[in-house]
Amino acid sequence: MFKIVVVVAYIAVTILFLIPVVVVQGLTHLEQLETWLPFLKGVLSLTFVSNLITGYLPSLILQLFLSIVPPIMILFSSMQGSISHSQIEKNACTYLLWFTVWNIFFANVLSGSALSMVNIFLEPKKIPGLLGEVVPAQASFFIAYVVTSGWTSTTSELLRLFPLLYSFVQRLFMGKDDDEDDFEIPSIPYHSEIPRILFFKLLGVTYFFLAPLILPFLLVYCCLGYIIYRNQFLNVYAPKFETGGKFWPIVHNSTIFSLVLMHVIAIGIFGLKKLPLASSLTIPLPILTLVFNAYCRKRFLPIFKAYPTECLVKKDRKDQDDPTMTEFLEKLATAYQDPAMTAARYSRNDDGRSSPLLRGVEV
Repeated sequence: MFKIVVVVAYIAVTILFLIPVVVVQGLTHLEQLETWLPFLKGVLSLTFVSNLITGYLPSLILQLFLSIVPPIMILFSSMQGSISHSQIEKNACTYLLWFTVWNIFFANVLSGSALSMVNIFLEPKKIPGLLGEVVPAQASFFIAYVVTSGWTSTTSELLRLFPLLYSFVQRLFMGKDDDEDDFEIPSIPYHSEIPRILFFKLLGVTYFFLAPLILPFLLVYCCLGYIIYRNQFLNVYAPKFETGGKFWPIVHNSTIFSLVLMHVIAIGIFGLKKLPLASSLTIPLPILTLVFNAYCRKRFLPIFKAYPTECLVKKDRKDQDDPTMTEFLEKLATAYQDPAMTAARYSRNDDGRSSPLLRGVEV
């Protein structure tokens, strides 16, 4: 029952998020903005204002709306019935990844043309041509999105502005001090960071032959991410749970999806440019990619569903050498007792109601 509720709520949030996407796409086209707000024609004629509105502002608005989505996905994952922290974050990571791919990539790419021609999806043969036509047109928007979301969010990670403001509010309004409360070391939010990195990888894979100018911006993002997150992992964050590498299948599946999408867009581009030989030579590529994916799922996926014996042996030997394990195991036996297994104790009742029905008769 809860899974059905989560699915319905997930679809509702996805549809509602299309509203800011439409607004953002309106900002990227000055003609539409002048039609909606004719009194701004004088201001929009300024070069600086028009560049700011069409370049930086849409990506900033989209990023602000996207920042409220990760807590919602954590809530959905908890409602679904996941009991461990790793499983909750893993499910939330999957939800947020496909939410980002649909609402940031496909919704922005197709909002200008496909929303007015929804019936084109009833003919799958036209999808490569449609993607080949509309995806290159949004290259400038995604370059600005990499700068706005990628560079800004990565550099702001050093400041950790939101935790800083939250701590300040606690001290100012709630009267809490560091001396009163134990300091809690934060852990990295995998459910929000992994989808962001994978989405930028999707942009790099799909746009490297359409708009190679995006590659230097992605390279700067990767270099900044390596330097900053290396410092965060060493000096700021501490892992709270061990997942056993269960996030890696999400990375693998998104990589396969990015490659197949790139192949489909390439087929559409070659078809629009009237290059039948190139289109024909590209058609086997998505098929071979899916065959490789099937092999990897059969060969390697079971490793991520259960711990390998080698890892279990190492953990057992480590536990045997740990001097505190004996005390831990002794406390484990009495750490939790099921109420149904405890002995029931009844108070003694002397009012005669519990006396036996047959009594010895004194003669």
